[in-house]
Parts: sequence; C-alpha cells; structure tokens
Amino acid sequence: MFETSDPKQPFFVTNKVVLFPNDIRILIKLYQPLVGATAIALYLTLVEDFNADAILSDAKGIYSLQEQLDCSLKDLFKALHKLEAVGLIKTVLIKNEIMGQVITFRLLRVPTSSEFFSTPLLASLLKEKVGVTTFHNLSHTFARENKKKENQVNGNKSGRDVSASFIDVFRLPGQEAISPSLDVQEAANENQTHSVAKASVNEHDSIDWNFMKQQFAIYQIPADEIDKKREQIRGVMQTYGLSEQEFVDEALPCLHGSYELDMRLIEHTIAENYRLDGTRKRVKQEIHNDKEKKTPANIEDLNSKQQEIYQAAMSKSPSEFLYKLKKEKGGFVYASENQILNNLHNQYGLPSDLINVLVYTCLSFKPGLSSSLAYSIANDWLQHGVATASQALQYVAKRRGNIGGHKRYYTNKRVEKGTDWSKKKSKVDKNVSSAQLKNFFKNLEDKNGMK
Repeated sequence: MFETSDPKQPFFVTNKVVLFPNDIRILIKLYQPLVGATAIALYLTLVEDFNADAILSDAKGIYSLQEQLDCSLKDLFKALHKLEAVGLIKTVLIKNEIMGQVITFRLLRVPTSSEFFSTPLLASLLKEKVGVTTFHNLSHTFARENKKKENQVNGNKSGRDVSASFIDVFRLPGQEAISPSLDVQEAANENQTHSVAKASVNEHDSIDWNFMKQQFAIYQIPADEIDKKREQIRGVMQTYGLSEQEFVDEALPCLHGSYELDMRLIEHTIAENYRLDGTRKRVKQEIHNDKEKKTPANIEDLNSKQQEIYQAAMSKSPSEFLYKLKKEKGGFVYASENQILNNLHNQYGLPSDLINVLVYTCLSFKPGLSSSLAYSIANDWLQHGVATASQALQYVAKRRGNIGGHKRYYTNKRVEKGTDWSKKKSKVDKNVSSAQLKNFFKNLEDKNGMK
C-alpha cells in the first residue's frame, strides 16, 4: 500500500478499459456502496486518462487528479486503496533514472454481476453496507436480468452437438495446416496484445495459512475447515493482534476432540484470556510496588467495625468470607459469585485479603456480587495504589466521607398546589325563585340541543 504527501508525485495509466452501460450500472449499484463515490469517480477518471500514444515521460502529477475530483490528497489515496482492495486497480511503484519514482495504474475489467455475487468477500461486504433487504433486492434484480439473456430449452444440454468443424468446411494446403507459414507467425506476433484482466479481490495478507493448517493437522483438524473459517480467523487475529502460533495455542482448549473449529467458543475464550499472563504479572507487580511505596496502614487507626472486618478478611478464604457475609444478611451464594472470586484471584492475581474487602464493599452497595461492580472497584483501587486489606478499608472510609461531605444543590422547583375542596363551602343564593330556576334549565337544554 503506497501513499505520499507530495502532490507532484508522477502517475501513469498503463492500459485501456472499455466500459459498457452494464459495467457502469454494476459500478454504481454494487461497487459504489463498498468504495464510495470518490473511488468510482477516480476509476472513471483514470479510464478516460489513458493515452495510447503517451510514454512514461508524459506522466502527470497526481495533483491533476485532485483537481478533477475536487478532493484532498488524503481522500484521494483513501479512495485508491479501496479500489485496490476490491481489485479494480493494480498499483505498481517503479523507479526511473530520469523521472525518479513513478506510480503506474493498471486498470482491471469490471466483473459481471454473477462474478460479483460469486465472490464471498464482496457479497458479504455489500450486505454489511446496504443491509439484508437491499442486498436481496439487488441480488434478485441482477439474477432476473441475467436469466433474461438466455432462453432455457429443455433437453438442450443433453442433446448432441452437430455443428460443423473448421476442417469439415475449409481446406488448407497440407503443410500450412500442420505448421503455419512465417507470414502467419509474424502477423500473430504483430497483433499480440495483453487482454485486460478481470478485477478480483486483493486477498494478500500476512497470515501464513499453510503453517496454521500444518499445526491444526496434528490435532486432526482438516485443511478445508481452516479455509471455511478463514475470514473469522483473520478477524479474531486482527482484533487481538495474535500470531499464527498464538491463535493455534488459544484454540486448542476449545477443540474437545471435534474435527471442527467452534469459532464462537474460541472467540469467547480468547476474549477471557487476552493478555491474561501479562495482566496477572502486572497486577502483582503493581501491588508489590504499592506495598513498598506506601507506609503500611496502622491497624490501630481502624475503628472497631473495620478491625472486625479486617480480622475476618485476613483469616478466611474469599469463598468463606463471601458465605459468612451472605449468611449474616440472610442471603445465599450462587455459582457466578464464586466464579468472580476465582477470576479476581487466578486471572488477575489479587491477594485473598484484598478480595475479601472488595467483597465487603460490593455487598454494601448491592445484595449480590456483580462482576461489573467488582472489576470497577478493583480497577479504582489499583489506580490509587491500594494494595492491602487495611489500605482498602481506609480508602473506602475516606471515599464515603468525601461523598458525605459534599453539599448537594437543588434548584428551586415550582410546586403547583391543588385546591382543597374540603375547606371550600358552597354558596347558596336563597333569593332565587322557582321561575328563575325553570328558565335557567330551559336555556341550558336549548344550548346543548337536548330539546
């Protein structure tokens, strides 16, 4: 992949591609969602930029493409890299004694729609870009058009070919039929041209698939299983920055005697174990450094409740400590809570006393031990140099004191008061006559159309 910040970088188009209306339609409908409008415009610009009479010294600066596309140099190379990835352009960097460094573009023919949808990488990327519904609509549309180009006749494939051959119709001198004359050979050489290659996805990567197949073959995993899961394997390796050997090592515990790769289980296992050894060593080293840096907390500075917790944290295992707290609260311990304790100790290397105080802190907020809260508090302690149970108890007390000491400000809210009808007395006009009441109800009936 080549990129430069020099707008005067010379470029040269080495071949011509003839585009038909259907090619333009495929570029817009199928390729444009993948590479973007700038990349399609760049491809069309390079098609028109080919000059059959030009030589390398006629190479122009790449700024001319910027001017035509009205884009930055960064966006231009971004579009070019996308075209290279989907196989529409092949870029070659050459060094010339006179011109210096020149990039040459070889344009490749636009594939047919059937070739596009037969390429899993392109079809999968299109589905991701446009969504399942639009993807199916595009597939059905192009499939219908392709089927209309040919009439299906029953029995045509199994029928006998009775077409006349060249020898049946034409006659050549005996020697000419066996070995073409010198004139014919010269004409063939003179008209020899390089056909424009069809665009294909540039699948070049740095993964040694043969090495990986050899490693998995030891455990009876067939080579075609690696080929079938290649894209998933590549994605996991790129996400976690794994080498071929590291991926194999991480995948081995997930095989379970099967001849297939369970990618879901492998991804979950790698996510759980990612850089686990390094994390465990780093956490232990940080705790060791914090113990040396800080003056050990004085147990006498703890209040009676804290000292009771401290003594229990120092004398019990994390599971026993959790059970004790849950029993005092009238609750019970479930399996996932013990799994969290196991992860904190075995995966992340926290000492038992620190885990116990962590459990006490978590249960003071929630009735159960949750992984999100436990990991969040543990991270906070490590970042603030908390390395022992006594330091943790003092740190928690200090945090709670700070939170309790903060003033909370509330904005004055307008409260709308309702009417207390129990305190309201009705007003009765005793001077109203029966005739007035009769007229009142008569007018009310007239207004409401009740008459």
